Amino acid sequence: MAKERDFVHLHLHTDYSLLQSTIQLKPLAAKLADLEMSACAITDLGNMYGAISFYNALKAKEIKTIFGYEAFLTTKSRFEQSSSISSGERAYYPIVLLASDITGYHNLAEIASKAFTEGFYHRPRVDIELLTEFSSGIVCLSGGITGITGHFLSTGNVARAEEYAAQFSDIFGKDRFYLELQDLGPNSKHNAETIKLSKSMGLPLVATNDVYYLDAEDARAREALIALESGRTIGPTPAELPLRYLRSAEEIWQIFGDEVPEALTNTLAIAEMCNVKIPQGDEVSHLPAFPIPAENVGMSEDEYLEKVLWDGFEERNAEEWTPMLAAGELKYDLDTYKARLRTEMDTIAKMVFPGYFLIVWDFIKYAREQGIPV
Repeated sequence: MAKERDFVHLHLHTDYSLLQSTIQLKPLAAKLADLEMSACAITDLGNMYGAISFYNALKAKEIKTIFGYEAFLTTKSRFEQSSSISSGERAYYPIVLLASDITGYHNLAEIASKAFTEGFYHRPRVDIELLTEFSSGIVCLSGGITGITGHFLSTGNVARAEEYAAQFSDIFGKDRFYLELQDLGPNSKHNAETIKLSKSMGLPLVATNDVYYLDAEDARAREALIALESGRTIGPTPAELPLRYLRSAEEIWQIFGDEVPEALTNTLAIAEMCNVKIPQGDEVSHLPAFPIPAENVGMSEDEYLEKVLWDGFEERNAEEWTPMLAAGELKYDLDTYKARLRTEMDTIAKMVFPGYFLIVWDFIKYAREQGIPV
């Protein structure tokens, strides 16, 4: 049951965000449990490598997983590989995508894959076309001050910020695109501008903390990671305030609770909206279906495997065992071999492996027919 002043982290990076985050999965799951958090999102930079490991780590602590992905958005075509940037723009902008259902999870996987295979240029990039094509089942967060709406707000170009906010609202749905608020330090005016944009366009707000490390004292370790990636040394003093740690619900409520409590309760609403269960183990077979030949149409894989095995049994019986039986050289009687085959078939069926054995049998059969040693 959710606490009265609860909060869910929807923008968090693990060490699968290579050389960017210090967060390991098991310590993260333990810290979330200590903070009594009921759910958490994974939004690694440009990839979903850690999604299943994250899911299993949180499942062990009975914490709900929200599958996400932080994409690098380009305003150009993802197919265009050019370093030229229009005045006032950046090469790419972060945008957070969360899966609300299994369709959304598959769409995240499509987007993440195509970002590498079609959009890679310094970073795995996505474009508006790709987001539009695979928008179903996805909740979108604006990406904070470095996101595209945040960038244009911070540079004073409100019209461009409104243009992109309206575009994302159209793509994902007005109730599935959220403007992000983050703790940016005491001197930042960005949140005030974001709240103003939210009111003028009727768009919902959501609070995030863009988490990269578990505890505040880990901020310097993250600086070291970034220095490794960029090939530089770190200075004697911290480069930024240690804000990007896994804060408790109480800390986040102290920051945003008085002015925009809806940005906090919206994290719970999004968590309720996102329900993806990944079938594992006995719940699903990861093997492809074996194509049953046309002359045996209507047979299941179990039935066809039995046919193949009994056909092979009879062939071997005629060619080897009957002559051996007549010569008194067969070690066991035929009933013993039949019983052994039946036991093997029952075991294979119980393990839901008939497709695997048919696939292996098929390529071995082909190799032998072609004179290929196996």
